[in-house]
Amino acid sequence: MIKASSLIKRIFLVLIALLSLLSLFLLFDLYQPISKVKVKRALGVETSIIYDDNFSFRDLNKNGYLDIYEDYRIASNIRADDLLSKMTLEEKVGQMFHPPFTLNPDIFMLLYEIAIRGNKSTEAKIVFDHITHFNLYGNPTPKNLAKQINYFQKIASKTRLGIPISISSDPIHEVPKGGGIASFSVDGFSKWPSQLGFAATNDPKVIYEFAQIARKEYLAVGIRTALHPMSDLATEPRWARNFGTFGSNADLASKMTLAYMDGFQGKKITNKSVHTMVKHFPGGGPQEDGLDPHLYSGRNQTYPGNNFNYHLVPFKKAIDNNLKVIMPYYGIPMGISDDEVAIGFNSYILTDLLRDELGFDGVICSDWGIISGRHWGVENLSIKERYKKSFLAGIDQYGGEDDPEHIIKLVNDGEISVTDINNSVKRILINKFDLGLFEDPYVNVNNVEKIVATDEHNQAGLDAQRKSIVLLENDGLLPLKSESKVFIDGLDIKIGSKFGNVTKSHKDADVVIMYVHTVFNGNQESGINRLFDNFLSTLFPNGNLNFNDEIKNKIKKYSENKKLILVVDLNRPAILSEIKSNASALIGTFGVLDQVIYEAIYGDFNPNGKLPFEIPSSMEEVINQKEDLPDDTENPTYVFGYGLSY
Repeated sequence: MIKASSLIKRIFLVLIALLSLLSLFLLFDLYQPISKVKVKRALGVETSIIYDDNFSFRDLNKNGYLDIYEDYRIASNIRADDLLSKMTLEEKVGQMFHPPFTLNPDIFMLLYEIAIRGNKSTEAKIVFDHITHFNLYGNPTPKNLAKQINYFQKIASKTRLGIPISISSDPIHEVPKGGGIASFSVDGFSKWPSQLGFAATNDPKVIYEFAQIARKEYLAVGIRTALHPMSDLATEPRWARNFGTFGSNADLASKMTLAYMDGFQGKKITNKSVHTMVKHFPGGGPQEDGLDPHLYSGRNQTYPGNNFNYHLVPFKKAIDNNLKVIMPYYGIPMGISDDEVAIGFNSYILTDLLRDELGFDGVICSDWGIISGRHWGVENLSIKERYKKSFLAGIDQYGGEDDPEHIIKLVNDGEISVTDINNSVKRILINKFDLGLFEDPYVNVNNVEKIVATDEHNQAGLDAQRKSIVLLENDGLLPLKSESKVFIDGLDIKIGSKFGNVTKSHKDADVVIMYVHTVFNGNQESGINRLFDNFLSTLFPNGNLNFNDEIKNKIKKYSENKKLILVVDLNRPAILSEIKSNASALIGTFGVLDQVIYEAIYGDFNPNGKLPFEIPSSMEEVINQKEDLPDDTENPTYVFGYGLSY
């Protein structure tokens, strides 16, 4: 739960950041997006059609001939070689960048995007920088998103070689209260629990059904790469991104990852597939003191239990399951290699381990902003030197970056070979060919509303939410009788009134239903005094997993003379040992709608979810556990896999 003081601090930082950015734009003329007029003048004609043996092909380079790369009857690797032979260095290097584009953002997303997007419009990046990969930021309607992606594809079709656009997205299907950093709830898409919620179902069939539905909704709007799932293991309770994992158990995480991949990709990549960019290799869970490496203060991954290989297990399974794109994390894996630098700059992790030992032959795409912002361990290197070190370490593509000139200069200066550039770009192009983007990159906007968030999809999402509910305590009060007089704190009262007899005061109630948000007791310190980092730090909680006194006092007050049903969002483990003694019933959730919570309370279904990690009994136990070992606190309040039913 975010305190008012924390919210005020966050708003203040946003205002300061906006004023600072505006000052920079005005004083130094930094933000001058290239106009659409200039883009239009630089473009050629749209793609025409060539016919051959009753087959039709897009004349992507507008030369009137059927080139090898335009012929979908030919294998993707051969088509990629042909296209590479026609590309300039600038066109090749453009493929190696994967910046965001923003559509209908909120203020926080707008600020984040402004801080990293550079000084060109998306159209200019396509036309002049030859960039063809973008990830979605913002909260557009599905139909408007489809229109915008079609528009970008039309721009791309007019470029010299007509290379289509690839659009990616972080998770967008989660219930709004279920996510965290790099997870969004975009209105208009079906709604599902967080990854931890899927893990709590303990059923790969549930995640497979989700992935199939999400794939259909992604395809309908033109998204072709999922920047998920997270196959990191939640072995450190304090880590803020536990919400995005499949929990602490490597076997469960592996099964869920494979089901996720199969639902999105299928066993073979086709024009009906969405790539899954599994992350964050080699596993971002064992963060020192639970601090996240988005911030300098959390730059170290640590292995006091010598358990590095345990975190590789889900990634090994994913690689053997036709994984095409993988994302390393920001952290420095301490004690794993001689060169203690962030993973994106670490040749042992990316080349010796990932490529040579594990046999990964797909695209390695960096996490967002490792050159311009999250460059831990290489802070003393120049921008150009960071690109060189990361590329030579094994990075093929740069998430969140949009400045190809540095790599172009490295090649022209003889510091990077064209052959190595070709190897990376070929991997990237093969993925585009496999997805069928060169044949038909457009979507039918009129079909979006027939496919996205249908009644069937929405019902499946609700069923998954129901299966994720974990019943932790029940003294016989649940399922609650509808005639009971209830007071509601933290959930939608209008929805609650459809289930039972709601009172306006807890004093008049027989039972109090209280919902408690994910534990958040203040911010992780950024560790570096930079404007954007100080803003970003407001999004990450500190390591205290106890609920604050305000929440605990309210719980105690409600329980003194009333029966208390306590519902706690556990998208981050919380210390429950004290507050559970005040509750007649305790329910754990992982990002579900209020309606589903009421259904569980009133017995519309029987909860069967199981905890995807243990719940520690105290902060002392948390501090004494080892970051890389799963479920190793002494005397946990609830063990991994715990869960009751009625």
